[in-house]
Amino acid sequence: MKPKRRYYSLIDKVYQMDNLHEAWLSVKKNQGSGGIDGVSIAMFEKNVSINLKEIQRLLQQDRYKPDPVRRHFIEKENGTLRPLGIPTIRDRVCQQAVRQVIEPIFEQDFYYYSFGFRPGYSAHQAIQTIRRAKRGGYNYVVDLDIMSFFDEIPHEMLMEKVQERITDGKVRTLIRGWLTAGVMEDGQFHETEVGSPQGGVISPLLANLYLNHFDWGMKEKGFAVVRYADDVVILCKSKEQAEEAYLVAKTILEDELQLRMHPEKTKVVHFDDGFRFLGFDFWKDYLIVPDAKVKKYKDKVRNITRRQQGINLGEMLKKLNEIARGFGNYFGIGNVKKKFQRLDEWTRMRVRAFIRKKKSTVSNSLLPNKLLEAAGMVFLTSLLTTRF
Repeated sequence: MKPKRRYYSLIDKVYQMDNLHEAWLSVKKNQGSGGIDGVSIAMFEKNVSINLKEIQRLLQQDRYKPDPVRRHFIEKENGTLRPLGIPTIRDRVCQQAVRQVIEPIFEQDFYYYSFGFRPGYSAHQAIQTIRRAKRGGYNYVVDLDIMSFFDEIPHEMLMEKVQERITDGKVRTLIRGWLTAGVMEDGQFHETEVGSPQGGVISPLLANLYLNHFDWGMKEKGFAVVRYADDVVILCKSKEQAEEAYLVAKTILEDELQLRMHPEKTKVVHFDDGFRFLGFDFWKDYLIVPDAKVKKYKDKVRNITRRQQGINLGEMLKKLNEIARGFGNYFGIGNVKKKFQRLDEWTRMRVRAFIRKKKSTVSNSLLPNKLLEAAGMVFLTSLLTTRF
């Protein structure tokens, strides 16, 4: 392999005002709550010019100090809680500014079947790759689970991988600062000696950088890996090959990257047995939406179509359509036609009940599907795709 080009002077590109402003627009677009300083997106925007100039000044003077992240928990499908680390808006803007400069550098090295949080890549592409491999005779899968990945990335080993490309000490100091800034939870400060906070703008890039060694290591051993952040499947043509891939993956992850492969959740499966990846159940030649995802969708629809609300039909449909488009555009690539038809019928029933409550003289007979569609209601079946 030819030596990788190393970049010695990048900090001036980070604090260019055009780059900072672009970073701010990206953070604003993604929204989200504020960090430990209580500053929200709206509050930051009120004085955005002053705030960006202050970030620029601190970076120019080498005085920028990251804040601890705010601990927040979200519930996973299995009922357990996943910890997130929410940086301040200021740190999110600065992280995005750094990411915009260094991401194109690392993109040159990344494995081509790594699809998570990369420009031009998507979960649908990962799913398409798996389905294509299945048609090509890859009937066995190592369904791989990395335990607490974001919480256990070793800082020193990660920084070594950063330094393979980035020799600008000021940029590396910023990255290390975000890794070691600590966590505030219930008013208590906790140091972070390992891990990259899930919720940080730069964390997905650092995750891809760290696991890139795994991707290429498996490729060199002759195994086909499809990865989306820390969600991984290894595709094989026989059970024996899959069992070998399991052992190779364990060696690379645990011995070389100091991570942990979950001994119970990581397993060798046949497509006939099925496995879950990126929100879908893969089973034989089918791509199925799990019941838990359907329930979550229906819970959202129930909440939006509650009749005891102070909103009109147009406002309700606007919110409902956002939910329908998000669900339909993502899961519409699966074998879902009948499921979408049933969900549409159920949702139309909810909308009709909402309208009857608002206009007590209206009956169901006066609300055909075409009328609801004319009112602007989006049906899941209209979002179905045959791309795959």
